Amino acid sequence: MNPASDEKSRADHDDGREILGEEQALCDRVVAHLQARRPSKPPPRVGDEQALLTLRDQVAVSRLEDVPALIAQMEQVAAIAGQRGQGTDEPVDPKSPYFGHLRLFEEGRGTRDVLIGKTTYVEPKAGVRIVDWRHAPVSQLYYRYEEGSPYEEEFGDREVVGKVLARRTVTIVDGALHRISCPQGTFVRRTDGRWRTLLAQQTLLAGGQGTAIRPDHMRGVLGVGGSGGDQREDRHLPEIAALLDPRQFEVISKPDSGLVVVQGGAGSGKTTIGVHRMAYLAYQSRARFAADKMLVIVGTPALRDYISQLLEALELALVRVATFTTWATELRKKNFDWLEVATDDGTPVEVSRLKTDPNLLPLLERRARGYVREGRNSPEDALWLWAEVLTDLESLKRAILRVPNPRLTEEQLERAWRHCSERCPAVAEWSPSERNVDTEGAPIEGADGASEQDDERALLDPEDDALLLRAYQLVCGPLSTAARGQPKRKSVRFEHLFVDEAQDLAAVDLCVLADVVTDQKSITLAGDTAQRLHLDTGFATWAEVLSSLKLDHTSVEPLKIAYRCTKEVLEVAREVLGPLVDPEAPVAPRSGAPVEHHAFPSQGAAAAFLGDVLRPLFAREPRATVAVLARYPEQADAYYDALRVAEVPNLRRVRHFDFAFRPGVEVTEIRQVKGLEYDYVVLVDVNASSYPLDDEARYQLHIGATRAAHQLWLVTSGTPSPLLPGRLVDGDD
Repeated sequence: MNPASDEKSRADHDDGREILGEEQALCDRVVAHLQARRPSKPPPRVGDEQALLTLRDQVAVSRLEDVPALIAQMEQVAAIAGQRGQGTDEPVDPKSPYFGHLRLFEEGRGTRDVLIGKTTYVEPKAGVRIVDWRHAPVSQLYYRYEEGSPYEEEFGDREVVGKVLARRTVTIVDGALHRISCPQGTFVRRTDGRWRTLLAQQTLLAGGQGTAIRPDHMRGVLGVGGSGGDQREDRHLPEIAALLDPRQFEVISKPDSGLVVVQGGAGSGKTTIGVHRMAYLAYQSRARFAADKMLVIVGTPALRDYISQLLEALELALVRVATFTTWATELRKKNFDWLEVATDDGTPVEVSRLKTDPNLLPLLERRARGYVREGRNSPEDALWLWAEVLTDLESLKRAILRVPNPRLTEEQLERAWRHCSERCPAVAEWSPSERNVDTEGAPIEGADGASEQDDERALLDPEDDALLLRAYQLVCGPLSTAARGQPKRKSVRFEHLFVDEAQDLAAVDLCVLADVVTDQKSITLAGDTAQRLHLDTGFATWAEVLSSLKLDHTSVEPLKIAYRCTKEVLEVAREVLGPLVDPEAPVAPRSGAPVEHHAFPSQGAAAAFLGDVLRPLFAREPRATVAVLARYPEQADAYYDALRVAEVPNLRRVRHFDFAFRPGVEVTEIRQVKGLEYDYVVLVDVNASSYPLDDEARYQLHIGATRAAHQLWLVTSGTPSPLLPGRLVDGDD
């Protein structure tokens, strides 16, 4: 046995015993004090606002020499009110009074213990100093400095200099100490009351730098050499050969193979296949598959930017990449250029379900055939077709309700119909003939003149863009690239279409897109029904949606290999889906770090823990990519603010899909990271309140978890979500 090693083990053990003793004694003393105290009722006082108004009135009638004193008093009242506004009326909870413990040595004040909690409570006689982690200046020391570090800060007009003697993060539940994290180790109380020490790996993000695929990994163009542009002997990029078996590659690489469906779970290479198929087609026929003759449709601006970088690396930078919403709105405004009505984003759920129901398409097509027979083939007629279909209640009932498992009840359908009956006629009144103007807005000779269009009911829903474009296609023919009368007006036609995350589009969306592709119908659809962000699009199964398109298709077998996620991450992601999971599990060729659940009593404690982990991570792995993902923006804001105070390097708050695609920590919501991947992912506030037992929460949690290429942590700051695997939650004891 090594004497030096044995001596170190004894020293570590002694340190642990001393820390456990100190923290247990401190916890017992604080909890006992809080349980015994009787909060005094504050004396009644005049409201600050009323006091300011009274002083203001006195200033107006006072002598000039008295005004300065009154103004000074007003400033004092305002300052006190401001300080009250920063605090909180929330009492300290004896069951979980604090989560951080600082022992400070400050020049001129000596040594003192400061506790970090969710609210401020200071009682010097009892030796209890708890400060609010969000507002108290001294809490900055907890987030910014490590144990043993000297500090120098300015708190207001006072400069403080000292040293952090001890810095510990604790978890107190029901008044009992359960966990202590500090540089000497992490100690967790077992259910039998004994303490155990966690291994260092269990509280460490490590070893994953560069695991996630990034746009700069895609270099060169298919079939072209690196420097001289000579034709490569292989002509197949290694990325595609690695992802596809020979039969799948044979289907993908046929220029005239029609509609190709790429099905696969998170990280199986769907996006990579889609962009490489475009590169392959462009290599085979540069004239036909020129950049301006191909279109990529995606679900989010983040995925748009990501794929744009992939295409640039494949020398296809001029290919248009757009979200369906942006693309459809742009074309609706060009083909109905006189329809100057606003779009209301607050569509009721039942209206969204009606307007995206696949069974609405046959009804639209039947009515359109009647319009064409009658010679009604103008954009105005397309508008009236849209309004007529959505306001015919009996036809809607036959189309929507008389099918197996309808998406709407009769009551919901009637509510949606009332919504449409109020808005659609008001929108239809915008047609030029109704306004007595020509298509360019000029009054028609002999008519009474343009009518006023101030009907507040004339509003579109976001789902109407696709329906209007489909009505136009059925009645008028191909969509146009410009408004009528413009010299460069021509039909919208593409030789190849790639739709990524197709499961988030409605059948009518896909029909509109399929109709802008030339007769060869060179289309690639990629998607995964387990990664649905929107549950009201009517996308139930691939079979149903493909039947709506009425196209011959070659369906690629589901991709069996999950290249992004490790076995450990994939297992948890599938467990989260519960009854929604595909019974056939994909193959994950890599193993990695175990998925961990870290439980804390509050956001502040969780953020402090993450700050301690992320700072050293970037010292070891400066090119790592980390996502801190919340379900709601308010949660992401709270963690970003705390991590910023903790001085985590390369920290970015992504609010509007403005991802940097470079190393660092990006704090955002799950809905924004669809299609992206990171070396490390930390899902925060995975609590029962944020992720209840419903399908939408399952999909959100699954999407967030499967962004991780190397390591996944699940962090709770309250009651854990019932969607979390029990083995992870129970393993915390």
